[in-house]
Amino acid sequence: MTQAVLLMNLGTPAEPTARGLRDFYRYFFKDPYVFDFNPVGRWLLRNMIILPFRAPRIAKDYAEIWMDKGSPLKVYADEMEASVQQAFNAQGRDVLVRTGMAYSKPFVWDAMAELEAAGATEILLLPMFPQYSTATTASVFNSVEKAAKRWKTPPRLHFVDDLFQESAFIKAWSSLLKKHVDYDALDHVIFSYHGVPEKTIKKADTANVCQFGGCCDSVTDGNKLCYRMQCVQTTALITRELGWDSEKYSVAFQSRFGPLPWIQPYLDDHIEELVGKGKKRIAVVTPSFISDCLETLFEIGIEYREQFDEAGGEAFQLVPNLNNDKDWFQAVYTIASEHLLRFSPVK
Repeated sequence: MTQAVLLMNLGTPAEPTARGLRDFYRYFFKDPYVFDFNPVGRWLLRNMIILPFRAPRIAKDYAEIWMDKGSPLKVYADEMEASVQQAFNAQGRDVLVRTGMAYSKPFVWDAMAELEAAGATEILLLPMFPQYSTATTASVFNSVEKAAKRWKTPPRLHFVDDLFQESAFIKAWSSLLKKHVDYDALDHVIFSYHGVPEKTIKKADTANVCQFGGCCDSVTDGNKLCYRMQCVQTTALITRELGWDSEKYSVAFQSRFGPLPWIQPYLDDHIEELVGKGKKRIAVVTPSFISDCLETLFEIGIEYREQFDEAGGEAFQLVPNLNNDKDWFQAVYTIASEHLLRFSPVK
């Protein structure tokens, strides 16, 4: 028996060029889990708008955040894989650790093929999306299941869909914030999460409990896979660990586009509201990501910062993400190790 851990993420362009973005977008914009509408409409959006026009524009934004070794997401994903593998090796445990991306190399299906060739029989699927969403978690789980069905002897799969509740994850964020945030010197802290359309939430709401409000204040059987609830609870768990005053932090959602209503409050409106109330020294934390990326470094670090300054803000801090923080890498190992032991206990 050989166990394996597959660390999964969406992926990133291979280079900050129009060609690199087009290669990435060809996969991303054809995913029906993300773009849940008519296939013809997806084709038209991808090929008539995104590839010819959006790709060259966004490539310039990626160039602003590119590291010497590549995209931040890929650089830190490689470091995480190596760190978690080394931790298992140090414990003398026969566990393979691989990274699988949904829309770029190393693709999920390539990672699964590598694990089959290596003789893996049990695989822990650990998505690097702390909060469950059909547009991310369900999409990569589906890709893994499809790949596993092609194996001569399909492996046993164990899915983790509640990373946000893992104590090691919460402690990693709490530790990071203690290092980087001077809480007493701030007027307010915003926990910003990637937004999703409201219809994405409602589609997953099989118990019909979603009200986009107070229903997110606790975890129940009816809302346990609600993305918005998991974002609210992520904030609650981190701030409880830190002992922060509930009047001094809030939750908002970023990255919306298109005409459909997305989950609220919107980060841009929320920033202006806070400044209008005299909250002029703020920090922004981004716990829907596990590494800095375009949405944190460019969207928040540049675009939202400019909006904050224009509104009359005085001090704006984008808190670094978990990235390659050693406590975070140790947390990933701890989470993977504990789940593997529950999956197949050592006798």
